Amino acid sequence: MSHFLFIAGALRERTSQESAELQLGAGMWGLCTTLIRDNLQKFLTPESHGLVYVLKEGIRAEFAIISPVQPFQTLDELLKDEVRTEARYGFVRVTPVRRWQGHAPDCQVLLQRVLNIGEQAELTRRLTLGMHRLTEAEFRAILEGLGAGQ
Repeated sequence: MSHFLFIAGALRERTSQESAELQLGAGMWGLCTTLIRDNLQKFLTPESHGLVYVLKEGIRAEFAIISPVQPFQTLDELLKDEVRTEARYGFVRVTPVRRWQGHAPDCQVLLQRVLNIGEQAELTRRLTLGMHRLTEAEFRAILEGLGAGQ
């Protein structure tokens, strides 16, 4: 089973926190690159969940992914206009599960430990890609590190 760490990046028109809130509020998560779209299509399962990492804030939310990858054109016109940058290569429908008040330095240490990444530069490189695939064990370890283990 695969889970995913999605990174809400800062955009010209809004902050990364505003982008995350807009997408979560709309019940969708946008796919901003073909690499993200293609990897989701390949590894997404009905049990997949996502974690949202907001730049400069840390991990802020968990959601269940409730649809396969959908094309951008299927969004309603108003939402298309709002999330054009975030969802230019499609989107998935999501249901929020829980939220946290993130703290970026703590989350970075947690991710480095769980993902076995030795250097901060390598973690930064991976976060810059916009998404990171997580195993079930990594996902559970991150949740436990956030105090939300089940």
